[in-house]
Amino acid sequence: MNKKQNIKALCIAAAMLLSGFCAHAQELEVSAYFNGVVPVGQFASKVTGLNPDAFDRSQFTPMNRENIATGAAAGLGFTLRGGFWFDMGFGELMPYIEGTFLWNSLKGSVRQAYDAASAKYPAYFNIPLYLGFKYRYDINDIIRPFAEIGFGYDFLIITRSAQQDELWYRFKPSAALGWQFGLGTYLGRNVSVGLYYLGLGTHT
Repeated sequence: MNKKQNIKALCIAAAMLLSGFCAHAQELEVSAYFNGVVPVGQFASKVTGLNPDAFDRSQFTPMNRENIATGAAAGLGFTLRGGFWFDMGFGELMPYIEGTFLWNSLKGSVRQAYDAASAKYPAYFNIPLYLGFKYRYDINDIIRPFAEIGFGYDFLIITRSAQQDELWYRFKPSAALGWQFGLGTYLGRNVSVGLYYLGLGTHT
């Protein structure tokens, strides 16, 4: 099954998941989250469209093949999610669908190398689309801890990098299977805090 078929299957699964539960749902939740993002790995393993004659590797080491799509700094993100809560008798379960937009620039040491070469450095954008389940247990009206897991696709976009308006390389948008796991708590009914790990897949 190719990527287009996988994405189509994901969309069908989302429709079936939500339509199958709507008739018995007790509570609809539509949520928006602001995220702080700290990368713990690299976003991609190789680059396409590289022009090795467009720069001098001895003068600009960050542009070699091993460093492209690496060196991401802490960033920001925004998530929009919808789902339905169901009473399980020992807590509540919510199947959900969500989309997230994540932005990362380059960390200081890599950015300084670009600046020294008077180069425009790239930015990294990840857009994961996930289906998942969230479990919540109410200790009281204020503390309501939760755990969740989700699976789907991440779409990686890297902006172009150039020096004196000359394109050095191009990274085609990439899609890869990904997943996430999160723990946290609701503080009352409308505010929650959590810590998540996002496996954004293997991009090439």
